[in-house]
Amino acid sequence: MDPRSREFKTKLDAHITDEERVRGPIDEGVYADEPDGTDPGEPGTEITRYADKAMFEAEEIADIMPQVTLLVATPDPLGAVAAMSMMYEGRVIRDLGVVTDEERIHYWSESFKTHLKAPWEAIDLHFLVEGVSRAFTHQMVRQRTAVFAQESMRFAVKEKIAARPGPIIASKRQTREAWEDAIENVWEIYNGLIGAGIPAEEARGLLPHDTLTRLHYKTNLRNLADHLGNRLCTQAQFEWRMVATALRQAIYAHGERYFSADDPSKTSNSNWQFRTLAGSSIFQPVCFSLGRCPFNADFDRGCTIRERVERGEFDLIEEAEWLADPKAGWVR
Repeated sequence: MDPRSREFKTKLDAHITDEERVRGPIDEGVYADEPDGTDPGEPGTEITRYADKAMFEAEEIADIMPQVTLLVATPDPLGAVAAMSMMYEGRVIRDLGVVTDEERIHYWSESFKTHLKAPWEAIDLHFLVEGVSRAFTHQMVRQRTAVFAQESMRFAVKEKIAARPGPIIASKRQTREAWEDAIENVWEIYNGLIGAGIPAEEARGLLPHDTLTRLHYKTNLRNLADHLGNRLCTQAQFEWRMVATALRQAIYAHGERYFSADDPSKTSNSNWQFRTLAGSSIFQPVCFSLGRCPFNADFDRGCTIRERVERGEFDLIEEAEWLADPKAGWVR
């Protein structure tokens, strides 16, 4: 622990009486008494109750990289798109079972050629997103066309370190070690505050933006595509590109899990549809669909692919250039 953090902890300890350590600021103790044979005046080490009855230990983040699970999705997504599209032609579909796979493919393909994207709203998607930073979720929940339910750090106590450095910090030993030292200091004091009977609502103020969390994310394909177009642009923070990759993998995995043709108990004709969704061009920066860069103001960031975009040279742009380079938005 660095000297400043140690000084803070010493002052904190000095203001907490032995009684507060054992009993906490409420009637029942924050710490349990030690087993018989130990000094009852010493604080215990087993947390039996938090200061606020609503507090609970957060489930550990198993993987520090973003993990996404598609929990629920429209079971016949391209059938739904086809049915809505057919209405434009005066064809009324009352049963998706009459829609052929050829029609599903046809209308899905045609939907990319028109500005009419209402049929995409027929595809609902409910994700669980985990291992993402609070800095990321501060941006994610700005999407006004989605619904979220996030792990609340007012009540969820992060007893174990749950944080991930940015890719540039992580790429250098010196900066990564400095980051790790700071995180350990912060977490030690955070746990000390919780143990002293401070509610998580206040103790959480110490935790960094890199603290990892989880949330439910409910949207539809149209709004997902619109949002990803902007967030996959190099203007957005790099973590979006990590999460978009995980979202794509989750859509693919959903088809494998629930609609495998190898399992006769499952609907067998939808797996290919989820592979189609996952392999579509919605997982690209907005410039690919517009044919131009929409971020050309003086205050917009730089971009390593902008000049080629403006010349229409999309075939000369490698995916890794915008997807894997955290410096792609830096002004060069």
